[in-house]
Amino acid sequence: MSAPLGHATTLLAAMADGIGEVSFASRDWVAEAGDALADAVERHADALRAETFTLCEVAHNPPVWLRAGGKVAWHARIEGGRVVAVDAGELPSSECDFRVEGDHSIMSNMGRIVFHGSNPAVVAAAQARLGKLSRWKFDGAMPDNPALLAALRRLHDVMAPRTLPRFTFMTPEWVSSARHVLSTRATSAKYARGIRNVVFTFSEEFTHTPAYAFPDGAHGGFWVRCDHGEITVGAGPLPETMAPADALTKGKYTPVVPVGRTVNALMTEEEQAAQAAYSKAAFRREEETGEHPVNQTSPSGKGPMPTELARIFMPLHDELSKRTSGELPSDFDAAVKPAWAEAQSFDRDSVYDASWLRYDEFDIYGDTRKGA
Repeated sequence: MSAPLGHATTLLAAMADGIGEVSFASRDWVAEAGDALADAVERHADALRAETFTLCEVAHNPPVWLRAGGKVAWHARIEGGRVVAVDAGELPSSECDFRVEGDHSIMSNMGRIVFHGSNPAVVAAAQARLGKLSRWKFDGAMPDNPALLAALRRLHDVMAPRTLPRFTFMTPEWVSSARHVLSTRATSAKYARGIRNVVFTFSEEFTHTPAYAFPDGAHGGFWVRCDHGEITVGAGPLPETMAPADALTKGKYTPVVPVGRTVNALMTEEEQAAQAAYSKAAFRREEETGEHPVNQTSPSGKGPMPTELARIFMPLHDELSKRTSGELPSDFDAAVKPAWAEAQSFDRDSVYDASWLRYDEFDIYGDTRKGA
């Protein structure tokens, strides 16, 4: 029996353990990368004394919470067997031996792939998938010096577990980050004792999912079962054998996306006001159905989540938001209703450029979309 689509992917298999800590090409990431590159180059200093190489990576559409505008970039220069410059910001092609531009979410996920000790066939499959999903711009070429290539691979592998992934909202790969957060907190000494007698089932399920993210038409979402301290996190709707949920959020996917990936701890008052205004308009009753697009209920009648379990959930929203990609369904579907189609200032930067993604041609798994 094979796993459902997205539940066991070569991308997840090729990625570093954990869920990262720093956003690709952010200033914090660049500071760590500088130290990692210096160490990697020092290991091969003798073979690199005659080598000069300048690298620049430019990532379009970074998350709005970075306050970086439409792109982030970093560059490094290696000369005489040592690193002579590493900094945030981009360099012109004329100053680079190799320069690459792509979408930030795709470059983030590419940056989490680990080379050392990995199955090369799995790595190649993951790279091939991601290679289809972004529009790329390359200038120059990678070096042919084996020692320099080894140093750059080491830099990549050191930064892979540090880099935040960015998955599409409510997809099975996105749920893998939720699984890590909740299971890690549930087994910590701080929280484990408090939930040892808790039995509770939480579920979020979203319908009318976009074809580029759910090509099989599946519903998005995730569910969590706490059974006497044991945490299980699954992707998609709650299985019928586990119903009814004690806490259920269910509704349409598209209007939830902007509010589902806000990093609340980093929002300004202006952004909070903009989010409130959007929510008021987006979640009012639909004229066609007379129903709200999203509803929260307790099918079992058990009521609110126990406090001890709620403490484990507390940082989940923001942690997942930091690891969510920035596209909207309306970027690739002109039929999305106007109230849900317009990009929101609290959700992404005004210069976000969806053309850096190719979801009009491929789904998130790299397969050609029907009719594309």
